[in-house]
Amino acid sequence: MKKLLFLLVILVSISACNNNSGNGFVADSDLEFHMGSNPSVEAFKVFDSAWRNLDYKLMKTLIADSVSFEFHDGKIANSGDEFIELIKADVEKTKLEGNSYSWTTDYAFSVDLNPSKEGEWVNAGFTSILDNPKDSIVKKVYNDWYFFNKGKLELWYQAIRDIKE
Repeated sequence: MKKLLFLLVILVSISACNNNSGNGFVADSDLEFHMGSNPSVEAFKVFDSAWRNLDYKLMKTLIADSVSFEFHDGKIANSGDEFIELIKADVEKTKLEGNSYSWTTDYAFSVDLNPSKEGEWVNAGFTSILDNPKDSIVKKVYNDWYFFNKGKLELWYQAIRDIKE
């Protein structure tokens, strides 16, 4: 009996490990969230580093030909060149306001909505402390979603929360 019970425990454990069910849902869809893979997080790290260093040339190599970027303020870029131009304008505006263009990357993780198709989402959080606070805003907390497919960025969405004193 002990051998049968042991065998049953082993079979249940193996079955649980092979369970591909998701760990989240998408409303009005049959899609589920699944944990993503580290290569997507690594692709994000390279992109984040290039952005932090304003290495526009490297950034362009990491952006797919068909792309959509949606900024927190409603601006949209549909090409790597448009995205870079918006970044350059943001850098200039930030510096004119007396702030450094810098941030701390707080976290990043990847999720996969459809494991049968290529590509994964990376959610990343950032904090930017303002050198020159305005309207009592001392820092900004960013929440960005990146969709990487075969190491190239195809979609990006941004949200920002202003933190006051």
